[in-house]
Amino acid sequence: MKNKSKRYEQLKRQAKRLMLAGDVSTYMSKLRELYQLSPGAGALPV
Repeated sequence: MKNKSKRYEQLKRQAKRLMLAGDVSTYMSKLRELYQLSPGAGALPV
């Protein structure tokens, strides 16, 4: 559980940096990864 939350925070930081840098395609891929790690993501695969 701890590793999952650590990974989530890491992806969140990376996504924020990508957003600020303007790298939209990579930013969107990081958001998809974040969504898959979120607690309610098991219902619909992206």
